[in-house]
Amino acid sequence: MNWFDKWVAKKCKQAWENKDRDEIIGAKQMAIGMGTIAVERGRPEGEGRITFELSTAVGGKILNVRHYDERRDRHDHQTYVIPTGEDIGERVAKIINLEMFKQ
Repeated sequence: MNWFDKWVAKKCKQAWENKDRDEIIGAKQMAIGMGTIAVERGRPEGEGRITFELSTAVGGKILNVRHYDERRDRHDHQTYVIPTGEDIGERVAKIINLEMFKQ
C-alpha cells in the first residue's frame, strides 16, 4: 500500500468516526441557510444585576448601589443617604427604579 492509499484510508476512518457530529453540524447549517432556525440567546445569569447594601448611620440609613456597565466595562457605584423618619421601603424602591433607568 503506498502513501496515498494510507492517507485515503486514514481520512475515510476519520470521516466514519465523526459522521454523527458532522451530520448534526450539517443539519444546523442547512436549517440556518434556509432561514428556519432563529436562536436568540438570553443574557447570561447575573448580567444586568444591581447590588445594593443598606447600612445604619447616625441620623438615617446609607444605601450603596453597585452595577456593572458592560458597554464601558466598568463598575458603577453610587451612595444614597436616607434620613431618619422617611419610609425606607419607599425610598429604596425609588432609588432602585432610578438605577434601572440609568442602565
